[in-house]
Amino acid sequence: MSPGATPTPALPGPGATWNRIARNWPLLLAILTAPFGLAVLAIVRHRDIISAIRSNRRTAWVAAAAALVVLGAWALLIRAALAADDDPGVPPTEVLVGAWLFGWPHALAAATVVVATARAASGADGPARLLALVSAGRRGHRDEWGAAMRAELASITGPQRERLRFAVSCTPTALRRGWGRSPWIVAVACGTLFAALTVATSRASLHGNRSGSLFGILFGPPQITLLLVGSVAAWKGCSMRHGLEHAIPALIAILVGVLATAGPEGALWAREAGVFILDGDYPSTALTPGEGARDALQATLTWGLLLWLPWPVLGAAAGAQLRHSSATPLPDPTA
Repeated sequence: MSPGATPTPALPGPGATWNRIARNWPLLLAILTAPFGLAVLAIVRHRDIISAIRSNRRTAWVAAAAALVVLGAWALLIRAALAADDDPGVPPTEVLVGAWLFGWPHALAAATVVVATARAASGADGPARLLALVSAGRRGHRDEWGAAMRAELASITGPQRERLRFAVSCTPTALRRGWGRSPWIVAVACGTLFAALTVATSRASLHGNRSGSLFGILFGPPQITLLLVGSVAAWKGCSMRHGLEHAIPALIAILVGVLATAGPEGALWAREAGVFILDGDYPSTALTPGEGARDALQATLTWGLLLWLPWPVLGAAAGAQLRHSSATPLPDPTA
């Protein structure tokens, strides 16, 4: 951007960051609908998901309600961000379009979590369903402990309070067991990769056209990485849980890697170029290194992290469904 272009505030709030993101909506539309459409197809088109929803209308209604609540929350968030930046004149239709454009992965993830939870939490009562849920998704020897705890719960015939106390006491251990080392190896690799990528793209853009580099780091690569990590892990582990156990640590590591490097790089951009690292915008007043670092950290912690959140769920669900579909033998039409 040239110095004569329309300036942005020296310390942009969430609304200003939203406006800078919204100006790049064609790129974001391509990012959010091209490769990530594979996750939608993998989750929605498989017969077991559809049949599970059809067989339980209550689950279908809860999943639909969860998706609508998430989309409504996105509309309120966008509206609040614009109002905080004294920009309330955006038509409601544009707010709704923005909520759908940016919120559909979150809505799909929320509905997926509802369906997956309903399928995993099977049992005669609340304690049995809780223990089944927290111990679900294990295979082979890793399910031995969960099977033993479920059998012990079944042997408890006392009051409901006693059964519930036992199930709750088993929950922390059930969530910790069976992780192994691979999730942490993947997390370290992802964090290191994104830290190096943030620095490399920042320096290349700073010594090039200075159009900003952080936007390209926050929107696209993390979502693709989390989708791949979750789907591959779920495929190999034959369960959505295995995918989540890899993708969630990867998300945290990516966040740490970007934050650790985006702040210093944002300060460097402010000191050497006087512009924001997010998109190369010029501020209305002189930009200090502290303000440049703050803008980079704020963009990462707000819109960046927010847009990353659903992709571990979608990747894990897609990988588990693809593996389940490939392992299920097709019916013999001649039988």
